[in-house]
Amino acid sequence: MANSGAGDVKILDMNYEQLLEAQKDKSVLIIDVREQSEIDKTGALPGSIHIPMGQVANELTSLSAEDFENKYKKPLPSESTKLVLSCMAGRRSATVQDQIQKLGYKK
Repeated sequence: MANSGAGDVKILDMNYEQLLEAQKDKSVLIIDVREQSEIDKTGALPGSIHIPMGQVANELTSLSAEDFENKYKKPLPSESTKLVLSCMAGRRSATVQDQIQKLGYKK
């Protein structure tokens, strides 16, 4: 874990083996933040839900638990839920990570 220089916001990375383990863990929510056109070309990350980068913070804060589960077929994460953010090269997921950490999501 490395400090990103933005107060108490941390950059959290995981390697491929850790991702494989996260895919097996039902308590982890994997969010693919790529655009729909990218998912159409390369396919979805198994076990993930798709929320484009610009919509993640809004979806986490504005949807009710029932609406989130109806839309994504996964429970609305709490601030203590382990979240994994995925994109093509890591920049977008790092940006979203920063945004949601400021909302209180720390894992």
